[in-house]
Amino acid sequence: MAIACPACAAPVPGTPEAWTLRCPACGRRLRSRRVDEGAAVPLYEIAVVGEPGAVRRVEWREEPSPRRLRAWLTWSTAATLGLIVVLYALARWWR
Repeated sequence: MAIACPACAAPVPGTPEAWTLRCPACGRRLRSRRVDEGAAVPLYEIAVVGEPGAVRRVEWREEPSPRRLRAWLTWSTAATLGLIVVLYALARWWR
C-alpha cells in the first residue's frame, strides 16, 4: 500500500509509521505523525519537510503485526544471549 505525496500526489512506497520518507518522483522528504482523534482506524498526518502548507491526512489500516514483533524479539534475544556467551568466554580466556 502506498501513500500519496502531499507535494506532487505521486505514490510513495512505505508506511506512515516510518520516521521519514522520501518521494521518488519529486525527491522531497516527508514526515508523518499519528493524529489521534478517537477514530477506530489510525489517522496519520503526512507533511513535506520545509513546506508547512503541504500536508495530507491519511487513514492507515496496516498496524504492526504481532508476527513481526515476535520475530524481532526472538532474533534480538538470540543476539543478546550470544553476545553474553562471547563476552563470558573472552573474560575467561583473558585471565
